[in-house]
Amino acid sequence: MTMIPPDELELVRDRDPEAEERARRALFWTFVYHLEPKKWERLASVEPIHPEALAAIPSARRALDIGAGGGRLTTHLVTRCDRVAAIEPSLGLASILKSKLPTAITAAGWAEALPIGDGWSDLTAACGALAPEQAILDEMRRVTSVGGLMLLISPERPEEYERLGWTRISLDPIQAPEHERWIDEFFGPPDPPHELVMSRRVEI
Repeated sequence: MTMIPPDELELVRDRDPEAEERARRALFWTFVYHLEPKKWERLASVEPIHPEALAAIPSARRALDIGAGGGRLTTHLVTRCDRVAAIEPSLGLASILKSKLPTAITAAGWAEALPIGDGWSDLTAACGALAPEQAILDEMRRVTSVGGLMLLISPERPEEYERLGWTRISLDPIQAPEHERWIDEFFGPPDPPHELVMSRRVEI
């Protein structure tokens, strides 16, 4: 969902095999995300968020969902937060989200340049997205109020967030619900989100 960072592209140019594999995966998911939003939304529907991860989400005055997709996490935020903004770069998925959750504020944007004011969000969240890249970390911190919570469910490379000092909770995986065979053939076996990383925004 995010753009491939310059340092990663440099590794690809140097023929680093692990970087090449990461780039192939990133391109596959990006193409599906933007060109096949209905397929992506169907996958999300058979990858429900772990109940214990949902239980860890606090209520908040204003919440932000980054890379909201069709609203898998946003659906839960609107039930416990007074005001919810959902940022989504895919026009197809944003349209699905708007039709399902008209009370949420939906806007186009990338995690590296969020169209949100400084300190707007008391709860900055995302599910199944956001690599621990400096531009993304800086933007999350910028839009989160002092004392606010940054909470990510199954982000990319959660171990790197942990190394950066975020609290990491690994929950026992849950089984995906019954689903069509093509999902496994196209995406691989569904993996409902069950990792949680979080950090409080503190003033420096």
